[in-house]
Amino acid sequence: MSATTIPIAEYETPVLLLDVDAADRNIKRMGDFFRGKKAALRPHTKVHKSPWLAKKQIAAGAKGITCAKVSEAEVMVDGGIEDVLIANEIVGEDKVRRLVKLAKRGKITVAIDDLDNARQISSLAALEGSRVRVLADVNLSGAAGGILDRTGLVPGKGIVTLAQEVSRLPNLDFIGVMGYEGSLKPIQGAEAKVEHGKKAMALLVDTARMISAAGPNVEVVSCGGTMSYKFVSDFPGVTEVQAGGYVFMDLGYRESGIDFETSLTLLTRVVSVPRPEKIIVDAGFKTVSAESGLPEVKDKPYIEVVSLNAEHGHATVTDTSHTPKRAERLEFLPSHADTTTCLHEYYHLTRNGKVFDRVKIAARGMLQ
Repeated sequence: MSATTIPIAEYETPVLLLDVDAADRNIKRMGDFFRGKKAALRPHTKVHKSPWLAKKQIAAGAKGITCAKVSEAEVMVDGGIEDVLIANEIVGEDKVRRLVKLAKRGKITVAIDDLDNARQISSLAALEGSRVRVLADVNLSGAAGGILDRTGLVPGKGIVTLAQEVSRLPNLDFIGVMGYEGSLKPIQGAEAKVEHGKKAMALLVDTARMISAAGPNVEVVSCGGTMSYKFVSDFPGVTEVQAGGYVFMDLGYRESGIDFETSLTLLTRVVSVPRPEKIIVDAGFKTVSAESGLPEVKDKPYIEVVSLNAEHGHATVTDTSHTPKRAERLEFLPSHADTTTCLHEYYHLTRNGKVFDRVKIAARGMLQ
């Protein structure tokens, strides 16, 4: 760590700030929550893309981590993480070759929803001399009437047949099922979210039972996220939960009633004050995402971000007695941490209002 510190109010902009103590408290809190639960925590690292943070999560009790891509998994294994789930289909000979090579260096699990894909993984793993663990991907959203209808097979005969066939393939270890119901955020009301989520979990667990009844052993039922961790962790039959966003929090989670601390902000500065009720800052689409809504200004409710350009942000000031001066620093609260993190190369670490070091976002830009 660097011996020098710089006050946030004097630091470079625009950069991502990470309040290390707040992030550590979030990590400890989630680890403590899962201690003694039947389901284990397997955090999704797509939000932070950092082996440094993943190691903190594992030290706090997580059984392993989750990634979205082979390239991210490679970074995590390079960073010393041994147990990695790639919660996505990995297709094409180029990527599958990387997958089976990686499986020689760690305990790698991958999602599948197609027998030909599984056969290719099996064949190339045999040539490489590795073994790959596989989970059948269950499309919970389509089956449960949700809005996130993407990969996976719907519960029923098709997925049971897939599991049976995959369990016979060499160099593959069929270990269970995976599903994600990601449409909870727009559902209004806490009770409605829980009801919808439990409906999806019941479909996943019932699918696991169908597969077990047909022969293949189901050890793992992997699902859930930060939005659903409380009820998913106690749902009978679930063995691991992929919550990850709790480390940073963002406006989307906060507005949905998730109460972890905000640890990630985007530091920006005022570059122009065209009039007392309007300011322009040096953070735009290139530094903070807005696909889930515009960011908010931390601790300054009288300033509202109203639009973003590539390099600039526009904000209105309702209390002009507090209009910021040029070069004054502001902190943005991102609406979506995942799609903001990937825009940056470093976390600039803060404690007690000062920046004391930075950590590279090692899996940033890993697109394959």
